[in-house]
Amino acid sequence: MKTFEIVLLIITYTLFVVALFLQLICHKRKIETVETIFLTVSMLLLIISITVDAVYVPSVESSETSIPTMLSMVFIAVTTPLQVISERKLTVPKGAKRALFVTAGVLALLILTRFFINILAFVEYLVAIYLGISVIVSMIVIQKTTPKTITNSTAKIEQFLTYGFIIVISISLLTNYVSGLNTMNHKIGFLLPLIFILFVISKIWDDLERLALFKAKEISANQSINNYSFTKREKEIAELLVKGMTYKQISEELFISIPTVKTHVSNVYKKCQVNSKFELIKLLSA
Repeated sequence: MKTFEIVLLIITYTLFVVALFLQLICHKRKIETVETIFLTVSMLLLIISITVDAVYVPSVESSETSIPTMLSMVFIAVTTPLQVISERKLTVPKGAKRALFVTAGVLALLILTRFFINILAFVEYLVAIYLGISVIVSMIVIQKTTPKTITNSTAKIEQFLTYGFIIVISISLLTNYVSGLNTMNHKIGFLLPLIFILFVISKIWDDLERLALFKAKEISANQSINNYSFTKREKEIAELLVKGMTYKQISEELFISIPTVKTHVSNVYKKCQVNSKFELIKLLSA
């Protein structure tokens, strides 16, 4: 059994590395949010901390949840709603975000100082409640809104896999506290690694579809560029704009000054009758 658990953990960590690699590629191409990367990192930190807890079994007298595990729970509680907000371009009151971060900061401070004051169980309950509320609110938002980037499987993945796994993990963590236990079960078992494996596979699947969709739009855009009377330089800049490059990146790519880039971009916008890079990409990718 132990061998099987180790194999599952190796697969889990490997898939996390692949997922993060794909997310970084997608983020560079402006088709993935940095909040999604943070969410994946927070999940990775949780599985690492739980793995360490399983390897290092504390004494019977020291049965509290480890600091890294509790901090990872707080991290997930913060990144989950932020990822949902960014994926759906939601306008959230500044006070709500401030409350999210302030609460996380206070809990992190309590976690780090809990050994100096007798509030061990109290802090663990607060962290569990904070995580639970964060996930539940995020689930409600997902049900009521639509992501800004939709692939063939995005909606299904979000509803039945990715966030479903976060709920399962949250419930499994909360159950330990609600049932009167002051610690997590330090035995990893099969369920947790399988949940993480499915979670990461869902993210990899979604990002591969995003990249395929991005490539298709890029090809379509390159074909549409030929329909306009661009100069050779304007055509080069239009292609780079479609790829999501900034003025500075285009300047470095073509070895021209930023003011020159802006002049060519202005001419491209005029010929396409658009006012922004977003409108240009939408026009050329249609």
